[in-house]
Amino acid sequence: MPRNERIQTNRRDFLKISVRGIFLTTVLQLGLPFPAAANAPKEILLTYDAAAKTLTVQITHSSSSPTFHYIEKVEIKKGGKTISTTDYKSQPDQATFSYVYPIEAAPGDVLEVKASCSILGSRTEKLTVNQ
Repeated sequence: MPRNERIQTNRRDFLKISVRGIFLTTVLQLGLPFPAAANAPKEILLTYDAAAKTLTVQITHSSSSPTFHYIEKVEIKKGGKTISTTDYKSQPDQATFSYVYPIEAAPGDVLEVKASCSILGSRTEKLTVNQ
């Protein structure tokens, strides 16, 4: 193969590799920030109202895109047994928000709440119902 053709072939190969490298780098840069920005709920505060028989779950979970990165599921257990599971498709715009659930509980019951992020992580908190 003459020298001129080898140079042309090498240039084409180099161009193909360069374009592929740029494409791959772009895909990685666009794809990696989302998981890096994901976070588990920062805080969960639980309050049980015995008269109303409701459990208020206050969650702190910041998100710049609450329809993409949000609290996806809240699971409530009483005495270690799941009594409520609620799935969500988004979360309120504020970083701290509350959900209220109708729950029957007696003094001494242990309520456990697990809030799961749609992308990464979860947090679990427990509350012993007062007398």
